[in-house]
Amino acid sequence: MEPEMSKEKKGKKDPGPAHHGPVEAAYAMPVRLPYGFASLVFAGGRLVAVPWEKDRRRLLASIRNGYPGARPAAGALEWCRGLLVRYADRDFPAPEEIFLLPFAWERVSTFDRTILEATARIPAGCVATYGEVAARAGRPGCARAAGGALGRNPWPVLLPCHRVAGADGSLTGFGKGLPAKKALLAFESSAPAARRTAQ
Repeated sequence: MEPEMSKEKKGKKDPGPAHHGPVEAAYAMPVRLPYGFASLVFAGGRLVAVPWEKDRRRLLASIRNGYPGARPAAGALEWCRGLLVRYADRDFPAPEEIFLLPFAWERVSTFDRTILEATARIPAGCVATYGEVAARAGRPGCARAAGGALGRNPWPVLLPCHRVAGADGSLTGFGKGLPAKKALLAFESSAPAARRTAQ
C-alpha cells in the first residue's frame, strides 16, 4: 500500500456512547447474512453501529454488552432494517438509498467519512484497492490511511469495507476475518447482474 500521509492520521471524532453517560439505545432484530447475523443499533434516532457476529446468540450478547439497556427497535427505525434484509435477499441497495440512513457521522473523523462514502459507491460484487478508494475520496496517496479508516468502520456491510483489497488484489484486513470477507464477495458475485448496485 502507498505511504500514509501523516496529516491524515489526525481527525476529531466522537469517542462513542460510553463516554457520554447513559444513552437510550434501540436495535433491529437480527438479519441472517451469508456469514453470520447482523443488526443495527440506534441512539437518539441515529444509526451508531451495525454489529455483526457469527451467530445470533453472540450478536445479541454483544449488543447487550456494548449498549446496556438497549431495546428492540420499532416504528420509524425499523425501516432501516429493510436495507439489511434486502442485502440478504441479494437486492443490494444503491448508494443513494444507503446515504438516507441516519448515520451518526460524528463517530468518525472527516477523513474517515470521505473514505466510507467512497467505499459505499463500489458496486456489489466488485473490488477496489485501498489506493483507488483513497483517490476516489479525493485523497490520492493515502491508501494506508484509507485502510485504517475502513478498519474503524462502525457500519460494515451497509458501508461495504469488504469490497476493498490490497494493491495486488489480495484480500486483506477485515474485522470479521477473511472467511467472512470472501463469503460476502462470493454472495454478491453470484447475484444476477441486474440486482447489483450501479456505480
